Amino acid sequence: MTTRRSVTIAVTLVLGILVPAGSCLAESSPPPSAAAGSDIAGAAALLKQRAIALAGALRDYRASLERLLAMRERALAMAVERQRPRPDLYDRGVISRRELEEGERAVASAQGQADDTRRAIAAADHATVEATTLEALAALPPLAMGEHQQTAALSRYQGPAGWSLPADTGRLQEFFATRFGRALPISAFGQTPMHDRMGFDHRNALDVAIHPDSPEGKALLDYLRAEGIPFIAYRGAVPGSASGAHIHVGQPSPRITVRR
Repeated sequence: MTTRRSVTIAVTLVLGILVPAGSCLAESSPPPSAAAGSDIAGAAALLKQRAIALAGALRDYRASLERLLAMRERALAMAVERQRPRPDLYDRGVISRRELEEGERAVASAQGQADDTRRAIAAADHATVEATTLEALAALPPLAMGEHQQTAALSRYQGPAGWSLPADTGRLQEFFATRFGRALPISAFGQTPMHDRMGFDHRNALDVAIHPDSPEGKALLDYLRAEGIPFIAYRGAVPGSASGAHIHVGQPSPRITVRR
C-alpha cells in the first residue's frame, strides 16, 4: 500500500467515525420558521458535539503522523548515509551502476515518504482549524453580497465576482508569483477526501497555506477583495499559533446542516 493511499484511508476512517456521510454544506440558509426552531437547535447541539469530537480525533491523528514522520526521517537519514560513499565507489569501479542507482532510488523513495507525511500533517492541521471553527461559523448569519466580516478566529468576504477554480486559479498564481517571487502554496485544489468526510463542498475552491495575518496573507486578501473574489481566512486552531492557518479561496462555507 502506498504512503498516500494509507494516509487517505487513515483520514477517512478517523473522520468517517465522527461525521456521517449525510452531513452536508449549505451555501446559504433561509431564515428559520418557528416550527423548525427545535430541529435547528438540535442540529446545532449535535454539530457542537461532533466538532469537539472531530477536533480531538484529528489531534490524535496528527500525533500519530508526527511519530510516523520521525520514523521516516530516520529512514531517510540512513538511506542518505548509505548512499554517500557510493558515487566514489562507483568511480573507482568497486560497485556497479545498478548498485549506485538502487541507492539513489532508495533515497528518493525515503524522501517521498517523508514528504507525503509532512503533507498529511499539514492537511490534518487545516482540518483541525476548520473543525474547531465549525460551531462559530455555523452561528454567523449569511453575509450580504460584498460584505466583509472579521472575528478572532477567521475573516470572511462574500465577493460578488464569479469565481471559477479552473479558469481563475491561474491569475491568482500569477499575481502571487509576480508579487513574491515564488509559487502560490496551494494545499488543497478542489474537493479532497477530507473535505468529503467533513461535509464541505470544496469542488470550486482552493486552500492556500499562508497565514492571513502575514505580509503575504494580507497582500493576498487585499487582492481577493479588490477582485471581488470570496474567501474565508482561518487564523489557526490555537490563538497565536500558525498551525493550520490558511486561506480558503472561493465561496465561503457559512453553514453546516445535519440531515436526519
